[in-house]
Amino acid sequence: MSPWRLLIHGSASPARNMAIDEALLREVREPVLRLYEWNVPAVSLGYFQPATLAPEGRPFVRRYTGGGLVDHAHDITYTVVVPRDHPLMEVSAPESYQSIHVGVQAVLRVSGITSELTPEAATTESEACFQKPVRFDIVADGSKLSGAAQRRTREGMLHQGSILLPDPTLNSIVREKFASVFSARLGLTLKRGQLTSSEAARAADLERDRYSTEAWNQSR
Repeated sequence: MSPWRLLIHGSASPARNMAIDEALLREVREPVLRLYEWNVPAVSLGYFQPATLAPEGRPFVRRYTGGGLVDHAHDITYTVVVPRDHPLMEVSAPESYQSIHVGVQAVLRVSGITSELTPEAATTESEACFQKPVRFDIVADGSKLSGAAQRRTREGMLHQGSILLPDPTLNSIVREKFASVFSARLGLTLKRGQLTSSEAARAADLERDRYSTEAWNQSR
C-alpha cells in the first residue's frame, strides 16, 4: 500500500482550514492525513445547514461536508483525503467511517480514554453534531467524543473529523500521539509532507472566493 502524506498544520482561520481541506480533495493523488487547529473559537456548519444556526457573536464557516454544527473552541480536528481508486472508496460510507474511527479510538485508548463505537444512530434530534451520535461515532459514558462528516466526489473522499474531550487538558496528548497511533492501528505508512504548490494555490483561491464570502457561508 502506498504511503500516506502527513500534514501537520498549526492554527489557521476557519476559512483557511476549510479551503485547504477542499483543495486537498480537488488535487488528490495520494492518501493524506492532516492534523490542524483553529486560530479563533469558531463553529462550522454542515453543507446543508442554515446560517441561522450559528451562535450569535461566534465566527463560523460552512463546511464542504454535510453533518451537524461543530464547535471548534476546544476540539481536535483532523482530515483524511483519499483518491478515487483507494480501498476506502470501495466500501460504503459507513464502513469507511468505521475504519477511520477504529484508528481514532486507538489514539484515545493510548491517551488513557476508554471509548466505544456506537452500533446504531441515536434517536434524538439535534442540529449539533455532538448532541446526536450516529452509527460508528465514538462515545464514552453516554457522551459523544468524536464524529465526522464525509463527501465523495469524482476525485475521491474528504473525511473531516472532530474530537471533543471532556477534559481539554488532554488535547495536547492526543494531538501528539495521533499520527503514530492512528497509522499503526490501521497499518499505514506515513510520510511527513507539505502542501504542493498546486494545492496551496487552489487553497488560496478557495479561501478568497468561497470560504471567506457571505455568499458561501450565508447560502442556506
